[in-house]
Amino acid sequence: MHDLPETVTRADILHRAIARHVDRAPWPYAANLLRGGGFRDALRLYCAAVIQRPEASWPADKFFGQRLRYLVAFSLIGLHARWRRNIGEAPTLAALQRIAPASARQIAELVGTLKAGSFIVASRLPADRRALRLSPSITLLQEIGRSPLAFLEASERLDPATSPMAAKLQVDASGLADWLGASYEMFLQEDLYFAPFCNVVEITGQDCGYPVLSAVLAAHYAALAGEAAPAPLSYGGLAQRFRISRQHVGNILASAERRGCFSVDRGGRSVAVSADFLSEFESWAAGQMAHYRLLAERILGNLSEVDRPLRNPQE
Repeated sequence: MHDLPETVTRADILHRAIARHVDRAPWPYAANLLRGGGFRDALRLYCAAVIQRPEASWPADKFFGQRLRYLVAFSLIGLHARWRRNIGEAPTLAALQRIAPASARQIAELVGTLKAGSFIVASRLPADRRALRLSPSITLLQEIGRSPLAFLEASERLDPATSPMAAKLQVDASGLADWLGASYEMFLQEDLYFAPFCNVVEITGQDCGYPVLSAVLAAHYAALAGEAAPAPLSYGGLAQRFRISRQHVGNILASAERRGCFSVDRGGRSVAVSADFLSEFESWAAGQMAHYRLLAERILGNLSEVDRPLRNPQE
């Protein structure tokens, strides 16, 4: 994708939240994606994709709609990916409890739930038969990768790849684990992708806040395109779709309105999104597209900076 014309700067295109970092990766590429034709339509399809009901009967969308649970699972994927590359310690419960952003008790309970749901596979470590290695299943990888894969697919709509990347990663457990693990590494180094966007951070901190936000913006972009909203925005409709209470839906929407982000009328018939929040969300989303696209090109092209042999997943 071509660079921006000299008369248009990245700071003109990206939200001020990221102003200090516009010349650092992935933001130059993000600015190119954001200014390209079809960006909002790609974002419409992204929002519609992430609010689709998962195929599994277990309510994974509600379970991982809670940010703490999502981050613990993401941390496990990163820990496991590092271990497979012979970096760091084995992905055991004790190791996860040292790095994940939750209490030891919360992590133990979450791991137990994920093992019962076959999202995590526990096996003995050859080097220490007393220790259990925790491995993410393909189902967990796909669930945690739901939004990243949809962002990658959106980037491919805007900037077609030589061969499809999202579709390939979706069914490649090792590739998907390495890709998400590489993202985890970059977040650990410095979070230029999420933390600067205070309203996105605030909304996603609420239980099912991000799915509700995605449904609202899916309706907003659908209206711009003259399409029907992919999900009803009434309190009852959102409560049923995301398996939360009507009161909690009301709390999420009221909080967003107080912050000046967006408002939804009581019956869910119309949405009003502030220009500043729309710029914030679109800049953040462009950053996510660029971040996951650049990582996918590196992982699928075997262009990692440090070439370390992978451990056998069966060890």
